[in-house]
Amino acid sequence: MFAVTASATLIVRNARAAGTLAALFGFLAVALPAQPPDGALEALVVILPALEVTLFAFVVAFALDGAPVAGALAAVRVIAFWAAAVFVAIWFLVAATRAGIDAYVRLGGPPMMGFSL
Repeated sequence: MFAVTASATLIVRNARAAGTLAALFGFLAVALPAQPPDGALEALVVILPALEVTLFAFVVAFALDGAPVAGALAAVRVIAFWAAAVFVAIWFLVAATRAGIDAYVRLGGPPMMGFSL
């Protein structure tokens, strides 16, 4: 009982960081099965930009988590907002990375991977 209460208190106290991690795991759970990568390099095109956005969002979240969130309902709203914002940022960066690789190949660069958008 104490461990559950301590975990819930930790999540409420660090709501933005929890939302950031929820966005990372949610994005990977949606993106990888939707377009399964053919190899490790194609998987890294999804995973590395997701980790990059998560790292920066996590640093900002910890800086902003110094101000306490007033109540559990407010913490749920903060978690949902941060999860949505970070999810969209991850999705945008992964799409931009894929589009950049596709443009590189279409403009005559040597192919690095065999996919296009």
